[in-house]
Amino acid sequence: MSLTSQGLLQPRRVDMIRKSVFRIHFLVCLICVLYVGTPAAVWGQLADFGLLRQKAEPVEIVTAHGVLSVNQAQPGSTFQMAIVMKFAPNWHANANPAREGLIPTEVTLPVHSDLLFGEVVYPKADVLEIASLGGKVPVYHDEAVIGFQATLLDSAPLGQITLPFQLTYQACNDEQCLLPKTIDFDVAINVVGMDQSIQPINDTIFANLELPPPDNPASTATSESGRFSQALSKGYFWAFLFVFVGGILTSFTPCVYPLIPITVSVFGAGESVGRLRSFLLSVTYVMGIALTYSILGVAVASTGAVFGQIMADPRVMLPVCAILVALGLSMLGVFELRVPYALQNRLNTVGGAGFAGAFAMGTVAGIIAAPCTGPALGAVLSYVATTESAFLGFWLLLTYALGMGLLFIVIGTFSGVIAALPRSGGWMYILENIFGVAIITVALYFLKEVFPPLRTFLQNSVGFFVIAGALVLVGVALGKFSQRFKDLPRLVQLRKAVGVLLAVAGLYMFVGGFTTAESDLVWIADEAEGLAVGRREGKPVMLDFYATWCAACNELEHTYSDPAVKSKLSKFVNVKLDFTRNSDEVERLKQKYGIVGLPVVLFFNSEGNQLTDRRLEKFVEPEEFLTLLEGIN
Repeated sequence: MSLTSQGLLQPRRVDMIRKSVFRIHFLVCLICVLYVGTPAAVWGQLADFGLLRQKAEPVEIVTAHGVLSVNQAQPGSTFQMAIVMKFAPNWHANANPAREGLIPTEVTLPVHSDLLFGEVVYPKADVLEIASLGGKVPVYHDEAVIGFQATLLDSAPLGQITLPFQLTYQACNDEQCLLPKTIDFDVAINVVGMDQSIQPINDTIFANLELPPPDNPASTATSESGRFSQALSKGYFWAFLFVFVGGILTSFTPCVYPLIPITVSVFGAGESVGRLRSFLLSVTYVMGIALTYSILGVAVASTGAVFGQIMADPRVMLPVCAILVALGLSMLGVFELRVPYALQNRLNTVGGAGFAGAFAMGTVAGIIAAPCTGPALGAVLSYVATTESAFLGFWLLLTYALGMGLLFIVIGTFSGVIAALPRSGGWMYILENIFGVAIITVALYFLKEVFPPLRTFLQNSVGFFVIAGALVLVGVALGKFSQRFKDLPRLVQLRKAVGVLLAVAGLYMFVGGFTTAESDLVWIADEAEGLAVGRREGKPVMLDFYATWCAACNELEHTYSDPAVKSKLSKFVNVKLDFTRNSDEVERLKQKYGIVGLPVVLFFNSEGNQLTDRRLEKFVEPEEFLTLLEGIN
C-alpha cells in the first residue's frame, strides 16, 4: 500500500516542479520583454514618482558671456562692457576681493592694439555663512555682473574685432569646494564709420554699473568732442553756447584772414551811413555767411566729405573768384556793380539794395570760410555725421557760424566810420584802390587750388620777398591809386592797369609765400609705409593731414620750421598726407581716423599705438607744440 502510494506520488511531484520552472522562465522572459519594450518616457515618469532613481547628469556650475552697452562702436568712442556670470542652484563662487586663503573670481582682459580698457569693477558681494569654511564668506551666487569701460582708438580699423577673455573662479557649495577653473570665451565688437548710427543696448545690465573711464592720458584729457557731448547732455542751451564760443575762437585763427579785406571793402568803401545801418548791414552779411556755412556743413557731414574740400572744386571756386574779381574791379573804378533798377526800386521799400548786396556777399564769404574748421566745429560735424539729426546739426552749425561772424559784425559796423570821414584830397579813392587790390589778391590766392601752376610763384625766402615788395612798390607808383579808372584818359588807364597787375602779383607772392612756408623735415607720403617704418626702426610717428586750401595747415609749417621743434621731430618718422582733393585713399583715411576737417595731426609711439590724447586739430605755436611732443617715444 505504501509502496504503491509512493510510486503514485513521485510522478506528480516531478510534474509540479516542471510547472514551477516554466513559470519562472515565463516571468523572466516577460520582465525582459517589458524592460526592452517600455519607452524611456515611462521610465522617466516612474522616476518622477520616486519609483525609479535617475542617473544624475553633469551640471554646468558657472556660465559666463560678454555683452556691450552699444550695438556697434566707432573709432575714438568709449563704451561699456560687462561679463555676466550665472550660477547653478546651491552653488557660489568666491568674490573679488575674497576672504584670506580663498581664490577670488577674476577677469583677464585681452591685450589689443586698438583698444584701451578701464578699471575692472567687480560687483558687491553677498556675505553667507558657509559651514564647510567655518564662518562668513563674501561670495557671488545666482547672477553676477563684472563691468569695465573700453575705448576704441581713432586708428581702429572698420570691421569686426574679436576679443578673447578669461574668467577664473572657484565654485563651492555647502559641502565642498571644487578646484579653480578658467572659462575662455570671446566678445565681438563691430567697428563702423562715423556715418553709422549707434544705439544703446543691454540697458538693464548696465543700469546699476558705475564704471571709471580707461586709465590713460587720452581719457583724462577732455577732447573737444567730449566737451561737446558733455554740453549736449546738460541741455541744448549749453550745447549751443559751446559752439557759439567755439565760433568766436575760430574767428581769430588764420583761416578767416581772407574775409577781413572783403568785409572792410564792402562796408568801409561805400557811401556814408549811420552806425545803426552799418550794424544791420553787417548782421545781414554775417547771416549770409552763416546760412551758406550751415548748408555746407550739413551736406559735408551727411555725405562724409572733409569740410573745406569744396575749395578745391573748380565748379565752386571759379564763380566765387569771378565775383571777387568783379568786386575788386568795382572798387578800382572800372565799373560799378548795381542791382537792376526794377529790383532796386522794390528793395528800397524794404530797406534798400544794400541789404541784398550784403547778404549776397555773405554767401560768397561763407564759401571762402569753409576751410575754417576749429575743434568745436569738428565736434559738431562728428555729431551730425553719427546721428540722423540734420535739423539740429543745421542750427548748431548756424550758431557756430554766427559766433565766427561776430568779429565781422564789429569790423563791418565800424568800417562805416571810414566812409564818414572827410573826402578831401582823394584819399578815399586810395582806400578804395587798396581794397580792390586786396580783394583781387584774395581771388588769385584761391585760384591756385584750381590752377596749380600758380603755386610756383609762392616761395618762402628772403630774396623772393624782396622781389614781391619791389613789385608792390612799382605797382603803387604806376597805379595812380588816388584816381579811379573811369576818370582817367585811355593811355593813363593802361598805365594804371599795369600798376594794379604788378601790385596784385607782388601782394600775392608776399602773402602766399608767407603762408606756405615749408620745413626741411624728411616727409613720407604714405600712411602705411610711415607706420611700418616707425615700428621697424622703433621710432614714434607723426601723421600730418593737410590741404593746400587749409590756412592753418600752412601755418603749422612755420611751427615745424622752428629749430627746437625741428630737432624734436627729427627723431620721429614724419608722414604728410594730402587731403586737397578727395580720392579713395583720402576716403579710407578719413573713415579710419574720423577726420571731418583740417588740420589734423596724430602721433603714434614706437610700438605703433596711437596716442589719442595728443590729437591736434588747430594751429599752435612752437612752444605749445613742444609741450605736445613731451614724453612721446
